[in-house]
Amino acid sequence: MKKRSNIWLHVCIALAMALAAMVGVTTTVRAVEFIEGDTIAADQVIDDDVFIAGNNVVIDGTVNGDLFATGSGVTVNGLVKGSLVVAAQNIEINGTVEGSIYAGSSAMTLAENAIVDRNLYYGGFGLKSEPGSRVGRDLLAGVYQAQLSGEIGRDLLAALGALELNGKVGGDADVEVGDPGRGMEYMPPFFAPPGAPALIEPGIRVGSEAEVGGVLKYTSPVEQGDSIEAAPAGGVVYRTPRPGEPTTPTPSPRVSVELQIGQWILARARDFVTLLVLGGFGIWLIPALLKRWAERVRTQPLPSFGWGLVTLLLGYAGAAALALLILAVGIFLGVVTLGGLARSFFGVGFSGLGLVFTIFTLLVSYGSKVVVAYLGGRLIVGQFSPKAVEHKVWPLLVGVAIYVLLRSIPFLGWILGMLVTLLGLGAIWLVFSEEHQPVLPGTA
Repeated sequence: MKKRSNIWLHVCIALAMALAAMVGVTTTVRAVEFIEGDTIAADQVIDDDVFIAGNNVVIDGTVNGDLFATGSGVTVNGLVKGSLVVAAQNIEINGTVEGSIYAGSSAMTLAENAIVDRNLYYGGFGLKSEPGSRVGRDLLAGVYQAQLSGEIGRDLLAALGALELNGKVGGDADVEVGDPGRGMEYMPPFFAPPGAPALIEPGIRVGSEAEVGGVLKYTSPVEQGDSIEAAPAGGVVYRTPRPGEPTTPTPSPRVSVELQIGQWILARARDFVTLLVLGGFGIWLIPALLKRWAERVRTQPLPSFGWGLVTLLLGYAGAAALALLILAVGIFLGVVTLGGLARSFFGVGFSGLGLVFTIFTLLVSYGSKVVVAYLGGRLIVGQFSPKAVEHKVWPLLVGVAIYVLLRSIPFLGWILGMLVTLLGLGAIWLVFSEEHQPVLPGTA
């Protein structure tokens, strides 16, 4: 039983690391270094891309490549020559990242010595940059709150509930903020995720020491000019959304076609890299289980399809039912205990449900595709080179590439995607249920 639990723990680790992989693509293709343990020592230099997972990941050394990291906490004190892709509860950057950072967490801090030479893309609850920190190019964020006292070389683009800006923005600052009149009701404390920083009041506040080299544009339900003490070089523009009014000019047909082509290429590249990275985690963490899932699709396609459909429907229906149950029990506890126990129950209940729902959604959206793509790659590669079938990368690479191309075909691609989702999801469920079947007396 312990061995089975470890296998499925590895599945969860792989899915958690996939959260980081989904937010961007890297531009360098090299070999990969998988680090055992959760620390890269100060005297350690790794001339490769690095994948590392642990409870509290600490990077004190040098990574001459891209770094993929996940854990309860991730701290980067050293040097990353490439980009950083990270998902954790808490992220702290004290060192230098010469590429871009793609991050998701409850809280992220750019400490006073933090340097990001390119861009920072962040999605999470709270972002903080301390004086002395620097983002060389743009900062793009979707968060509840941001406290920015460091330097941003070019533009700031963010959608958030609360913003405190006391640092420097070299270009424009374009933000969408919440209504300060709603107070802390905007985000009740018990809805904050684990590890979230202390809540600040919603709205925008720009200190007198802040510098904006371009235009400060903010969109809000109410005008908040009194909270902007600095004088941006390009002035301040207040906007409020108007129903039916386009937010951007309509591009010319030629620009529109070029834009659509670029978006198509970017979307295919993102799908390819996401599935390839997630599959790489599977090969690293659960190679035997990944092969069992693929083999189940090959040997039992109809049962896999049927159970995939059942799992998909019951999974989302079950999540909705559990959410209603948590809400009902929480309300009952609130009435009985006058709210004392309700907040804790809501926090634990919805956090747990959110984690399970996220893992299930990742399995539906990506895990199922990896299983079938891996199987397809093994079958195709086996036709040309039987020895290459057992290679760790080639079957996955070929299978993912073919799937992404076929999936891009209008209409037929949608049908293929649904078929692949149900086959892969059903195979995962069949293996899972087989692993967890009760042992009857006399059959052990």
